[in-house]
Amino acid sequence: MRNILLIIQREYLVRVRTKTFVIFTILMPLLIGAAFILPTRLMTRASPVKHVVIVAADSNIANSMKAELSASHAADEDDITPRETRKLTRADFDVTVETGPTEALRQQLTTRVRSGQLDGFAWIDDDAVTTRKSVYYSRNASDFIEAQLVRRAFRYALNQRQLTGHGFSTAEASNLFGPVSVDTVRVDKQGANQSSGIGSFVLPYFLLIAIYVTVLIYGLYVMRSVIEEKSSRVVEVLLGSVTPMQLMAGKIIGVAAVGLTQIGIWAGAGSLLGTGGFAMASQLLGNNLKDAHMSTLAIVLFPVFFLLGYATYACLYASIGAMCTSDEEAQQLQFPVTLPLIMCIFCAMSVIRDPNTPLAFWLSMFPLTSPIIMYVRVSVSMPPVWQLVLSIAISLASLYVLVWITARIYRVGILMYGKRPTIPEMIKWIRYA
Repeated sequence: MRNILLIIQREYLVRVRTKTFVIFTILMPLLIGAAFILPTRLMTRASPVKHVVIVAADSNIANSMKAELSASHAADEDDITPRETRKLTRADFDVTVETGPTEALRQQLTTRVRSGQLDGFAWIDDDAVTTRKSVYYSRNASDFIEAQLVRRAFRYALNQRQLTGHGFSTAEASNLFGPVSVDTVRVDKQGANQSSGIGSFVLPYFLLIAIYVTVLIYGLYVMRSVIEEKSSRVVEVLLGSVTPMQLMAGKIIGVAAVGLTQIGIWAGAGSLLGTGGFAMASQLLGNNLKDAHMSTLAIVLFPVFFLLGYATYACLYASIGAMCTSDEEAQQLQFPVTLPLIMCIFCAMSVIRDPNTPLAFWLSMFPLTSPIIMYVRVSVSMPPVWQLVLSIAISLASLYVLVWITARIYRVGILMYGKRPTIPEMIKWIRYA
């Protein structure tokens, strides 16, 4: 036990004293803060004014488009963006109406667009009500938001024109295409609470990424540590004082302590800076983050699932490090090990939308995906207790078997040089080590 503690102490102190650890620990909260603050600052800047001309023989269509483009919100009933954000992100339009479309006018407006006097003009033919087609000449064709807003305004104007032709007044037609509001209420075991759905989606996905990144980074730390000591022959000296099992256990636990230290520092920085960051995010997303919160159980279970995921993948990466003598060889074996983590990212959307599907259940039971998927399920909606207990039990049982297999591979592989072993050779290591 004393030898393991010495190895843990060495692995921990060597890593926390490096410049990389200090810089990365400091930069990560700053980068996350910048991810919240910079988009908000950019989106709250003064919106550019787009000078456009609407050319249509039908003055009603032209004026309807002008009114819609000049409105303070994007006219689309299925636009889920908060109104506060829509005001910030959309451009202001300075619209002029021309009701005498001629080829000479088209050439004149094209020249003005080319010279920069206009940002664009919409050309609407006489048969637009029938064909529902128009042409928008723009100085910046890559500004798809501008083109989309003009397209929406054109659609709105055509629909309003057709309704007024069937006896609807202008006010009645406008009311038909006005925005609607649907409040979402989340019903769970704690009761019914109003929820936008966005906040309850963003937080679990953020936690998913947090576990994914930390498990991957610190698993790779273990692998590279093994390869460095093996390639420099330092391991031969260490094995004169400790057993391979003690060396492997010390490395895994020591790096885990480094990871928990880093996560603890980030969590402390997040609690100090979180109020400002949350305020920025709330300004960006309106009230959609009001349901973004973590339950006490989710907070308690975070280190549990982090350690389960880390220990599982640290054993796998330690095996890869013991089998290889260089980073180039190790990179060829990393993808099969990383594949389950990548699968968690791809399946996250489905699990967050419905955490009780058969796919979510089986992924939360499979040892290589359960630490991430089960924690996401806990963050979204608490699963039955028996599923939570079963998932942890399966992870612990599989971890015990994995440690036994890894220890046997590590014991032989750490002193093997020259070539990468084949699968039959590794099976012999496991049987006879």
